[in-house]
Amino acid sequence: GSMIKSATGADLYVESVGPPGLPTIVLTHGWSLDSTIWFYARRDLLREFRVVSWDLPGLGKSREGAPSGIDLAEFARDLRSVVEWTEAPEVVLVGHSIGGMTIQTLARDMPDFFNQRVAGAVLLNTTYTNPLKTMIASGLAQAIRWPLLEPIMRLMIVLQPLVWLGAWQSYFSGSAHLANRLGFGKFVTRSQLEHATLLSTRNAPGNIMRGNLAMFRWDATGAVAKVARPLLVIGGEVDIVTLPAAGAGIAASAPRAQYRPVEGVNHLGFLEQSSVYDAEIARFARACLAPQSPSPSMVAPAPRTA
Repeated sequence: GSMIKSATGADLYVESVGPPGLPTIVLTHGWSLDSTIWFYARRDLLREFRVVSWDLPGLGKSREGAPSGIDLAEFARDLRSVVEWTEAPEVVLVGHSIGGMTIQTLARDMPDFFNQRVAGAVLLNTTYTNPLKTMIASGLAQAIRWPLLEPIMRLMIVLQPLVWLGAWQSYFSGSAHLANRLGFGKFVTRSQLEHATLLSTRNAPGNIMRGNLAMFRWDATGAVAKVARPLLVIGGEVDIVTLPAAGAGIAASAPRAQYRPVEGVNHLGFLEQSSVYDAEIARFARACLAPQSPSPSMVAPAPRTA
């Protein structure tokens, strides 16, 4: 891996696998995780592509450049820095959850750059607006935002050392694993649950709360309507964090978009059914980046799983 300086002042940890001459895919992970969550994708995609992954500021090995650095608009500028660092003429962007939100923010804030340097984008289990509006029990979540969620999150930022201690106690007792199990569907393995739980525990809880608060104030409704590039949106049919309607709504708003539901998977479907997700990403990227390839609109639907 390498540390690079972003235009925002952030220090970003970036990894690149595969020869530089291959078509390039850039992976952006979801919130409370880091780039190690892309193990399956790197393994499956590096047969044909150069695969670049990075840690969002405040998570993993990346550090935000300023107190305001944990913010979707700043993340979009960081993503631009990563794309420029690859020196590839065009890349395919892949983002899970807040990673997909970051890609949409890049399209919203820098449409010219997006259309020049991004051959296509894949959005995994993500939304187009404040996640409280597109999750299960969204009415309740929005009702308790101001009187409960925001004050608690701000208190957790102030009390980070105590919160972190409690998080590690929950990790070792197994209660954190029980909580994280809610983000998976029926295909999850013990190692997948363990790794996702470890990442959400070892990342600073204050930074995680700051990111949550930033998402509450975020909206990119219609952002992909500006995008002339093809878009693939993949959602889990039992996703409770970003309901399938959120992904379908993104695809409906873009001129060259497709929506692919995957049966039986929840918010972390790209782990549970990595072979399905990675095959779709590879097929789409091949269509976007390979010369004389068929239009991405001809990409076959994701196979439905039992």
